[in-house]
Amino acid sequence: MAEALIFHYRDNDNFLTRLNPNTKLAALITYSLLIMNTRGNAAFFLAFLPVIMALLIKLPLREYAKESLFFIIISILMIITAVLSGQSMIEALKSSISFLAMILASFLLTDTTMPDEMARSLGSALSHIMGSLAYVLSTVMEVTLSMIPLIIDSAIGMYEARKARGASFASHPLRFLTELSLCILSDLIDKAEIYVDALYSRAYDAGQRRYCAPYTPQDWIIIAICILTIVFITSLKIIGV
Repeated sequence: MAEALIFHYRDNDNFLTRLNPNTKLAALITYSLLIMNTRGNAAFFLAFLPVIMALLIKLPLREYAKESLFFIIISILMIITAVLSGQSMIEALKSSISFLAMILASFLLTDTTMPDEMARSLGSALSHIMGSLAYVLSTVMEVTLSMIPLIIDSAIGMYEARKARGASFASHPLRFLTELSLCILSDLIDKAEIYVDALYSRAYDAGQRRYCAPYTPQDWIIIAICILTIVFITSLKIIGV
């Protein structure tokens, strides 16, 4: 069975891969804040930005769309709920499209960033404030980010295996979901234990200083833009615009 694509890192050389993970995380947070606080047609324009980025790095959008059915269903439910609550269709579409745009932006982050690189970079940045505790937290993040793709792969594999054995969701929905969930949880615990044991076998010290990738001039420019954007959004909130 082929692995899923969402929340997986692809080994690919592009301009996003070469950026420092902290830069990409700052850009994702800033973009999410910006599109959430944008009114009118400008939100639809901002929603195209991650699509353009995805096309530039040749993200397989068709495969991602197939594996993102859950998020698409959520966005449809958001539209229905917003319309029923009295919002206009334009505002409902804005909220739904903004949600999907933020999901796609997070896919760009996970597609171009390895979990250990993200953990090292964030731990190094936070160590100036939190000391060695930052590296402990970064280790927890690394294990968590590494487990997400495993959860998705295990869920898909077990679902297909149960279907191959004749199990049907339509015949016994509750039993099907319960048994599948228990199998996924058990497999996740086993894999997490193996991952942690592998770290311990290498005498891994969670509190040890970990070095991250260097920052380039591109990184500093993007980080400066993110800071200015957040300050601008905060100022508008304070003055009530």
